[in-house]
Amino acid sequence: MRSVSITKIDGVPGQVYYPLRTITSAMPTLDSTSVLLKINAAALNHRDQFIRQHLYPGISFGVPLGSDAVARVVGLGTGVADSQLLNKRVLIYPARGWVSAAQAPESEFSILGGTKLYPTGTFADYVKIESANLISPCPPHLDDIAAAALPLAGLTAYRALFTLGEVKPGMTVLITGSGGGVAMFAVQFAKAIGARVYVTSGSDEKLAFARSKLQSDGGVLYTSKSWGADLAVMFKANNISGIDLVVDGAGGDSMNQVLRLMNLGSRYVSYGMTIKPELSFSMGAVLKHLVLLGSTMGSKREFDEMLELVSKYKIQPVVAKTVVGLDNLEDAFTALMDSHRLGKVVVIVNERLAKSSI
Repeated sequence: MRSVSITKIDGVPGQVYYPLRTITSAMPTLDSTSVLLKINAAALNHRDQFIRQHLYPGISFGVPLGSDAVARVVGLGTGVADSQLLNKRVLIYPARGWVSAAQAPESEFSILGGTKLYPTGTFADYVKIESANLISPCPPHLDDIAAAALPLAGLTAYRALFTLGEVKPGMTVLITGSGGGVAMFAVQFAKAIGARVYVTSGSDEKLAFARSKLQSDGGVLYTSKSWGADLAVMFKANNISGIDLVVDGAGGDSMNQVLRLMNLGSRYVSYGMTIKPELSFSMGAVLKHLVLLGSTMGSKREFDEMLELVSKYKIQPVVAKTVVGLDNLEDAFTALMDSHRLGKVVVIVNERLAKSSI
């Protein structure tokens, strides 16, 4: 079987860019509780790029990259009781160590792909997963390309919105950075349950996409130094009293931009800081009784709840580019770093499916 990892070269974190390396190895041997999956399609995340730049902890030069995948079950360990799993199309929970606790992982949490902390990944023909509890049925309305795009970003968006953000129908929600995978899922999920959703984005094209394709209610360009004031004008024109929930992946001065628009006791959920690795929190936020919450991915329980939501509302992940074959993975990384990209980048691993999938 083939898998794709990285090769070590000299360089310092942030400046080095590790080359991809295709590894040929024997098929995995199943333990009693494990399952063997044949990967149909896998998707990229910025996490994969950070690993290539040595900007991620615990990276390994022999572990396959990749956290997202849709696959078929082709082997079961002798201790796996559910024989009906064989030949089922499944999604892999992209982590381990977090079963159901709402507050934080119950044990040592690690993410699938590219590190010694969870030494396997989805950029491979086959993957051995240590327990059937770490896979879930794939929503039947999704084809392989769309399904592969869902796990990590969809889970992150779900926890931020529902578990921590406590989003409800009729709430006014601001989602920053629409165009990124997590933000786009957050818009789709919030709109599906009846929230009013406004976004920030980096281009008019992405704002138009959020409005026409994701059904957002409006948005502003975060490239403006006063984008919070721009949003205030939009709110006034639409008779919106304020923001009930912010789901933010930018950090920096994002909270200061929208502080005066936030309702008393509203929630601010931060799942990342792409603009600046800190978030300003002023006394004004204290006086407004804001609840600030940090969020990273989510539990297996939340993963299954997210899949139920996707199935119920027939949500379609947005895919910007599809690449055929692990041999063309470098093309997928190039697409991942395209600032004009709208949606996820997916690699069809099982090339026999390519003609029927594209």
